[in-house]
Amino acid sequence: MKRYLAAEWGRTAARPQFRIALAALTALAALLALAFCWTGREGVFQGSFGDCMALLAPFLTAGLYLAVVAADTVFSEQYKHHTLKNEVACGIPRVRIYLGKLVTAAGAGLLAAFLALLTYTALCRLLIPMEAGDWPAVQIFLFRLLGALPLWLGALALTMAAMFTFAHTLPMLAVVFGCLMVLGPTLRGMARLGAGPLAAGADLLWRLTLSAPMDAGAAALWDPAWLGWCWGVGLLWAAGSTLTGLLLFARRDIS
Repeated sequence: MKRYLAAEWGRTAARPQFRIALAALTALAALLALAFCWTGREGVFQGSFGDCMALLAPFLTAGLYLAVVAADTVFSEQYKHHTLKNEVACGIPRVRIYLGKLVTAAGAGLLAAFLALLTYTALCRLLIPMEAGDWPAVQIFLFRLLGALPLWLGALALTMAAMFTFAHTLPMLAVVFGCLMVLGPTLRGMARLGAGPLAAGADLLWRLTLSAPMDAGAAALWDPAWLGWCWGVGLLWAAGSTLTGLLLFARRDIS
């Protein structure tokens, strides 16, 4: 497994789309920090370093969709290019193939997120003054980041399962974005507009969607119930998607 992971990482790092995605995400983080600095000098934004960190919290939801990019940089349409068939023909166990690509995608995504957050934080700290009361705002960002991490991993596992299951891009994207963008709002609308057991069931199912914890509104700082909700939902999707993807891939006829 160690050698397979090393080979997967080498292939991923050599792909132009991975380097482009890494550079683009880091550049966007830098531009956001520079925009806050410029608006501060123009008198539009009069916040401190802590305010800049707190303003980043809503952007954490984008990690659900960036998980699709991380998975694609690793899987890279292997059904279309017939490279997955070659791996199976070489005798590599399918479980190793699946988990190796999933772990590599998680590493690539976490690296991209780390570099982007490091760039943003460093620039904001250098260019925007820090005030005495900034620590609570920084804690809010760290709290939201800790809750977003398992949800992002769940989205990544869902995307990887869809990529292994569907040979064509359109049905794969329909499943992934349907779960991320359509399922949560639909169930929440049913819960709000309905009544009785149907509404209660829709509300329960909405709470199990990946977008629900981030869309539920503000939570008390370091609230264990909210963190438990995030980690429970994220790990549920990660484990369920991985198990489903493994079972379907084990039975798939790769031609």
